[in-house]
Amino acid sequence: MKAHLGGTLALLVVAASVGACTSGSEATDAAVVSSPVATTDASATPGVVDLTPTILDIVAGKAEPFTGLEPGVYSIDPDLDPSTPIQVTFAVLAQGWKTWIGAAKFSDAGHVGVSITTVSNLVSQACRDHSWADPPIGPSVQDLATSLAHLAPFRVTSAPKHVSVSAFPGMHLELTVPDLPISNDGTFTGCDEGMLKSWVAAIDAGEPGDAFYGYTGPGYTEELWILDVEGTRLMIAAGRSPGSPSEDVKEMRAVLDSIRIQT
Repeated sequence: MKAHLGGTLALLVVAASVGACTSGSEATDAAVVSSPVATTDASATPGVVDLTPTILDIVAGKAEPFTGLEPGVYSIDPDLDPSTPIQVTFAVLAQGWKTWIGAAKFSDAGHVGVSITTVSNLVSQACRDHSWADPPIGPSVQDLATSLAHLAPFRVTSAPKHVSVSAFPGMHLELTVPDLPISNDGTFTGCDEGMLKSWVAAIDAGEPGDAFYGYTGPGYTEELWILDVEGTRLMIAAGRSPGSPSEDVKEMRAVLDSIRIQT
């Protein structure tokens, strides 16, 4: 079975759900779902052969967030630690994409985006308490997957499952924004700052910092792959608004399918 995410590799589910989840959705028994990532040479990406990856270094100001990305291959250091060898490359094949800790594309109907990062913590509660969890979440892949699955008020639309991407073990899950009330200005009624927030990326790990808050409204879906890459907890998140144009979603899947993990 292939999930229609745009991946061509297979993620083999080797275990059932991590445990009870906020939505009550049940894990499927061992099955095959598609992978958004590959671990081969980035030059093999169709349509962008022999391009030297452009380094995305948002912290150093070399690629400010939400500036235009020309079609090409890009490289990002997901943990922002030059002493660790992990690098992730991805390809942007269409116009209109912008820099991010990955890449994002916006439209009047919403946005799609791919985030490639490590996660140091979560907020305490996505709507009503944006303080960071204290004590922080544990360091393992399962710690993060389980904590995300219990982060209220998100609905778990695909329960955490153990997966393997090439040699890298990990977990996969999907969260969806529930039917929360929205104010006239488009913010979430009753939520701190009018926002939903969730994970704290490596770029936000020190003060000042913030948690991810790109949730546009009810139905926004975030699919997450959390991998143990030789001791580094790598997270790849693919988010999409419910009204995102189908062409944008297709382009997002192409970005996912182009991802290469290099160690």
